[in-house]
Amino acid sequence: MESKSLASTLFLFFLLFGTSAASPTLKSKPHHPLPCKRLVFYLHDIVYNGKNSKNATSAIVGAPAWGNKTILAKDNHFGDVVVFDDPITSDNNLHSTPVGRAQGFYLYDRKVAFTAFFGISFVFNSTQHKGSINCVGADPTAAKTRDISVVGGTGDFFMARGIATLMGDDVEGDVYFRLKVDVKLYETLVKLDCD
Repeated sequence: MESKSLASTLFLFFLLFGTSAASPTLKSKPHHPLPCKRLVFYLHDIVYNGKNSKNATSAIVGAPAWGNKTILAKDNHFGDVVVFDDPITSDNNLHSTPVGRAQGFYLYDRKVAFTAFFGISFVFNSTQHKGSINCVGADPTAAKTRDISVVGGTGDFFMARGIATLMGDDVEGDVYFRLKVDVKLYETLVKLDCD
């Protein structure tokens, strides 16, 4: 009887302490997986200013009471809503052959800081990629790099999840800006070749 009790006690001892040693502790570092796919490209945005309708790729469609729809509002452009259909290129040259389009909107949502909220679809229709990558998130424009969430996609990027890092690459007043976009996909339902 004592041997059964001793065996039961040892069994419980190893069960409790063996599983706690195998489980992660609170001090362990989180595991960040490598992205399955990475794309880097440039977005070129030319805001309509009342004089450049032939080459403008975005327009102010909503403005605060003190603003107008041809000049971005004062006070960090607060209240302006801009829609865009911008070319995206594989290098930083606006005149390079586009690899797709960036379509969506951004709205300036803070009066005391230069920041915007983006809703973007990066649409690809080339021999390399077909489909879209959909992103949404806050863009604190003054920061060197900003991350927005990849919340879905279509075609080659069906149900994509990941991060799009935005980096200001060039600015020319309130009319033109270029962003370097570094998309890291961690999940899709379509098999992509990993880098």
